[in-house]
Amino acid sequence: MEYSAGMVSCLFWLNEAINTIPYYLDKTPVTQMRKIAVEQNLYQVRAEDRCKRITGVVYKRLNTLTPELITELRDSDINTARIVHLISIMKSDLLFFEFMNLVFKKSLQLGKKNLDDADIKNFFDEKIAQSAEVANFSESAINKLKQTYVKFLIESGLVENAQSKKILTPYIDYRLQDLLKQTGYGIYLSTITGIDYE
Repeated sequence: MEYSAGMVSCLFWLNEAINTIPYYLDKTPVTQMRKIAVEQNLYQVRAEDRCKRITGVVYKRLNTLTPELITELRDSDINTARIVHLISIMKSDLLFFEFMNLVFKKSLQLGKKNLDDADIKNFFDEKIAQSAEVANFSESAINKLKQTYVKFLIESGLVENAQSKKILTPYIDYRLQDLLKQTGYGIYLSTITGIDYE
């Protein structure tokens, strides 16, 4: 998987993902789903291009989940759905996953109460130094990614707000924990909780 700045034009889109699941489970092709989303205004957006973009991103995220996790996303309480959805974003975007691992998880393991702006900046500085792809991102794209990543953490219930960036301990019930570990998603569970599982 390559690094991408595509997330600058993405939102969390949890409700959009949940609304798409029935079509996804019916194996509706993404090309057809784009038409359905536009015709039914499924995502409540005015611009047709935006609607099609949401469809593509949501399908990409759903493609990363097992059928059991898609069921969790659709049927669980909002907190569980947020966590499963965040995992789908981490699994579909390498740069965001590495951010979660190197900034969020590390902050948890160091016992930090808040996400540190300096840690976020250092992450991107290091990626610019290591990767020609990231080095080619514009400064505005990097700044937007920083904002988007924090916003996703807020919407997933892992950070309180954009000002304090206070880290919140997620409640992940044992059933979801077991499911994630059994289906090979333990690395994502570890990233969210800061706990290294065997």
